[in-house]
Amino acid sequence: MKNKPNQNQITWGITIFFVAVGTLLAYYVIFHGKTVVSTLNSMLDSISGVIMGVVLAYILIPMLNGIERTILIPIYKKRGIDVSFSKDADWKKRKQMRGIAVLITIAVFILLIYTLLIIIIPQLVSSIREIINNLPEYIKKIDDYSNSLLENNPDLQELIDSQLDSYYATLSVFITRNIKPYLPEWQTVLKVASKSVMSGVSAIINIIVGVIVAIYVLNSKERFTTRGKKIAYSFFKENVANELISAFRFTHRTFESFIGGKIVDSIIIGIICYIGCKILKIDYPVLISVIVGVTNVIPFFGPYIGGGAGALLLILIDPIQALIFLIFVIVLQQFDGNILGPYILGGSTGLSSFWVIFSIMFFGGLWGIVGWLIGVPIFAVFYAFVARITNHYLRKKDLSTNTSDYYDLAYIENGEYKLLSDQSNTKYNAGSKKVSSIKKIFNRKKNPKK
Repeated sequence: MKNKPNQNQITWGITIFFVAVGTLLAYYVIFHGKTVVSTLNSMLDSISGVIMGVVLAYILIPMLNGIERTILIPIYKKRGIDVSFSKDADWKKRKQMRGIAVLITIAVFILLIYTLLIIIIPQLVSSIREIINNLPEYIKKIDDYSNSLLENNPDLQELIDSQLDSYYATLSVFITRNIKPYLPEWQTVLKVASKSVMSGVSAIINIIVGVIVAIYVLNSKERFTTRGKKIAYSFFKENVANELISAFRFTHRTFESFIGGKIVDSIIIGIICYIGCKILKIDYPVLISVIVGVTNVIPFFGPYIGGGAGALLLILIDPIQALIFLIFVIVLQQFDGNILGPYILGGSTGLSSFWVIFSIMFFGGLWGIVGWLIGVPIFAVFYAFVARITNHYLRKKDLSTNTSDYYDLAYIENGEYKLLSDQSNTKYNAGSKKVSSIKKIFNRKKNPKK
């Protein structure tokens, strides 16, 4: 009779198997990293429509919840129909209400896109075309203005002219080497055109799939969260599952409040900018307002990017307008940073200015513009996770979780807090009697006269 393996042998066998698989995967990632990245990119491209739909649904969920909470649920309640999640609720009517809410949400979204395409984009195109047509005149105006300023400074004018000549020479070489060779080849044009057509068809398919997926996710969003809870409680212990679900809720609230609030804030700033440009009679108000509104979505640096881009555009037309616009944008951003932004966003991230700048630069370097947009909420979630773990272990050691208790802390001895302000606490370099060299310089007594 064959001996059956005991529990310990089975455990060791599974462990060895996973270690071997992990080692092979690590080897493949280290020595074939480009292949792994290429495969992941191909996989992401194949489901880009699904990803687009999930992202769209996530953005539209607050609108869906608002329509249900403020419009549809009160209507059904007045009719005596229970559409809650209780067991006694009328689930058929609830599904009916959800279908109506999804229909209204998608209709509002399509209306907003239609408004953007029909009203705003044509004005943007018209403004850009007008700027391009008038560009020679603007450049001549700037050239005349700079010549008049540099008339009494020939050395500076010679330096600027040499820099401009170098710039034009570099631009000419770039066009000759990188653009001109491809223009005469009709095969190249055909390839580019075919690729553009295929890209356009692929984009249309992804948009259609994205809208369908968004409708499905909006209609069944509770089903996804419910199944997620079931999986968590089936695989993990009760307290671990509770903490995991809590972490997902916190992540959702952070992203929803920050991204949603930032979009609303930027739309309001764009509208105010348009009204201000019309009042101040600044040229191309739609184009400039769109630039300011879109860049305002980027935390911290966005207002400076939008204001600088608008000012550079206006310098071509009229330097006085550019100066007026800069003053107006500074006032507008002060209003946004001190009144509107805090009112809409509140303390959605809990990060200091230093960590906001760090997260924008770090994730922007990794993912570009997308990193600028989502870097702050991602780092806010990571920051909160580290803080939660820190407080957990402090509580296990019966230590304070209040940050202010550590400002004047020199060291902790037998659970007792020793303060820096207490000169008797000299351990761990807390009360070193050695005087610094800088202090010696300022406290040095004058030598007595001989």
